[in-house]
Amino acid sequence: MKQKWFSAGVFLALVFCLLAAWPAAPAGAQAKLLDEDFACHTVTLGDDDDKVIAAFGAPIFDRTVRIAGILVKECDFAGDFTIGFAVNTGKVVDITIKNKKYEARNGVRYGATASWIQQTYGTKKARRIDGNKFYVYDNPKDRFQHLMLQMNAEDNSLLVMRITALPIDDSERQELMIRKPELFREKEQKSVWFIPSEKEIDMSAMPEDKPIRLGGLTE
Repeated sequence: MKQKWFSAGVFLALVFCLLAAWPAAPAGAQAKLLDEDFACHTVTLGDDDDKVIAAFGAPIFDRTVRIAGILVKECDFAGDFTIGFAVNTGKVVDITIKNKKYEARNGVRYGATASWIQQTYGTKKARRIDGNKFYVYDNPKDRFQHLMLQMNAEDNSLLVMRITALPIDDSERQELMIRKPELFREKEQKSVWFIPSEKEIDMSAMPEDKPIRLGGLTE
């Protein structure tokens, strides 16, 4: 009997030693970006207004702004979702999610910790944009598309999720102007809006171009 207990003890000790010697995977080592990380309620960057309305319903408020040289029609939807359309293409270029109950992949939602975010999407160094802290992940299939996660400065928890095709710095803006010039057409070249209920946009009072403005999403 004693020999059996001794043998069992030796076996358990060997198992423990093997487990202790097994190299631990670093945080975020198994994490990666998926196509679904760049979609919200099936809506992705590049979609048109029909798909957006089918997913979110009719907008409750809209405004036309200029961001990084691009005219954007921002539409607010019920539940704290904002979809931005490039006026000159009529396609989605920006999705902002402030809904505190919305869950992305792996349960990432408002209040998620930096550790949980990096275990889901991968290890990433935080960036400062317009005074706010972000984890920014580039779409492997299109480096001009970004998943931007704004963090609370006090406890480093998730505040706002944003999926965007707008340039996030001046160097990206300059490169995008060469690769996708249709986004930067002057307002005289194309001013017809795309929702059937609207005909023309009066942009005579539009302010002059301003610097990059992607931060301050919680304001």
